Amino acid sequence: MNPGKPNFNPKPPTQEQEESVKSEKEIAWDKKLEEVNKITDGLGLDEKIKEPVAAFLIHEFTTSQSCEGHVGEEEKHGLSFPWIEIYAPEPKGWREVTGEKKKQLDREWKIENLKQQEKMMGFFAEFYQGRETPFDARLTFAGIGAFSGFRVQSFGVEMMKLLPLEKQLKKLELYRKEMNDFTNFLKSKYFSKE
Repeated sequence: MNPGKPNFNPKPPTQEQEESVKSEKEIAWDKKLEEVNKITDGLGLDEKIKEPVAAFLIHEFTTSQSCEGHVGEEEKHGLSFPWIEIYAPEPKGWREVTGEKKKQLDREWKIENLKQQEKMMGFFAEFYQGRETPFDARLTFAGIGAFSGFRVQSFGVEMMKLLPLEKQLKKLELYRKEMNDFTNFLKSKYFSKE
């Protein structure tokens, strides 16, 4: 560079340099995964459910619990199938109020959870449009709690109890695959948003 003639037109970045710079969405995704890695419930968050939880969170679902599924170890680790619970947080002051104020907060809490159900149904409708998958593997949700919270899980999970261990393990892998495919769908939607 000539000190008498400063260079105001620096070289454009190389393709490699451009690729090394992460987009805002990639940075947000990485931060969400970091948050998920810090979640603990005493046992820690199951490794195989971390990315699905992050995908739900990045789409602003309020997750409350989850499990990757543990065939043969339910007493120690939870259920034999993957699931993620969505439950809006308790409204501020909910425990302290009574009467009409309590009823109002109850309604608001329920509405918040129902809005998340509606949003999830929209994602399911789009995800399953033209998708071929075994019926029992299809994701659905089961209601939980008094305020319309729900658990995303495969349709056939309750039937796993009737199966011998070997078949339960096969179903577990099928249901994990379905949850992971849905996770990839959610990630794709997130990264494709303008």
